[in-house]
Amino acid sequence: MKKFLLIALVLGVALFPACEGPEGPQGPPGFDGQDGQDGQDGEDGVSFVDLVFEGQVNLADLEQDPAQYVVISFDVEGFSFEDDNFLVYIQWGVVNERPVWRLMPQIAFFEQGILTYNFEFSTETVNIFIESNIDPSTIGPEWTQNQVIRLVYMPGFFAQGEEAARIDVSDFDSVMKYLGKTEHDIVPIKPR
Repeated sequence: MKKFLLIALVLGVALFPACEGPEGPQGPPGFDGQDGQDGQDGEDGVSFVDLVFEGQVNLADLEQDPAQYVVISFDVEGFSFEDDNFLVYIQWGVVNERPVWRLMPQIAFFEQGILTYNFEFSTETVNIFIESNIDPSTIGPEWTQNQVIRLVYMPGFFAQGEEAARIDVSDFDSVMKYLGKTEHDIVPIKPR
């Protein structure tokens, strides 16, 4: 029985090759739609000027002091911010005269305990703060004062598709490349 099925399968494949014929007639032309706005600069025809921001903040512990706020006003018409996100980076050091950026939340370990750099955001503000089980004054102002941070606004539609799934958001340079931005596109901000 198995031999009969195998022979029938081989004959079926050999005797009935895929059929191809001439291409059919072209369909009727469609109606012209209303012209949209021309895109700018971006590969997909969409460009945003203000996606990356930089500023200096003095960080406070949520338990001990009101948090430090960074206010960013959005000037992107026609978008709801429900699916949007922020990436926040802190300058962790300098290597070969280049800043090293680390994605928040970021943890620093000390003999006394742990210091966590963290953030939260709404559609209008980004709140950057530290959380700690130690007194921040015991570790020195270099850990809390004049911290350079970068905020990257990620509209929700950027985080879709296979290419977005492959982006390493912990690598600031990769994010900048993905957004098509350079150091010249970074907008200075001041904390409120």
